[in-house]
Amino acid sequence: MLKFKFGKGVDKKIQALVKDLPKNGNVLDLGSGLGSNGIFLVEQGFKVTCLDKDKEVIEKIKKEYPEINALNKDILEFDFPENKYDLIIARAVLHIFELKDVRMIIDKVIKSLKNNGLFYLSVFKNDHFFNKEKLEEYFSSNQILEIEDDVIKDNHSPEGEHIHKVIKVLVRK
Repeated sequence: MLKFKFGKGVDKKIQALVKDLPKNGNVLDLGSGLGSNGIFLVEQGFKVTCLDKDKEVIEKIKKEYPEINALNKDILEFDFPENKYDLIIARAVLHIFELKDVRMIIDKVIKSLKNNGLFYLSVFKNDHFFNKEKLEEYFSSNQILEIEDDVIKDNHSPEGEHIHKVIKVLVRK
């Protein structure tokens, strides 16, 4: 039974980015959770791959949205194809990895983007490796279009209502 699962609600930034993407473009959603961003994008005509290590949510996406390429796989095990994606999304997922893995994932993401492809990253903010200065360092070879701090409200057990400080970055290859 699906209890609390990430990926509910379409990110407003994703909704706004649709106009900047090529029609029928390829999108990869890393750590997709329930796939709300992927579902929205496939409904807009994009070819979407949702990747999550939670088998239960991937099976739900496959059953309800067979047009989505839903893969039950850990990001560290995913074979990122070169120059394939117009947009890669990593919302609320990279902060769970160690720094060495974050750097490796970011390198693979950039290689997997087409020229002028976009990477949208939204992570819980911390002073160790997700702050403005570190993100500018990680993406120094690419065009940073936006970096912004935000606060999101959340409500799930065991914490109940609470907030997360997040930092969002939009990068063009």
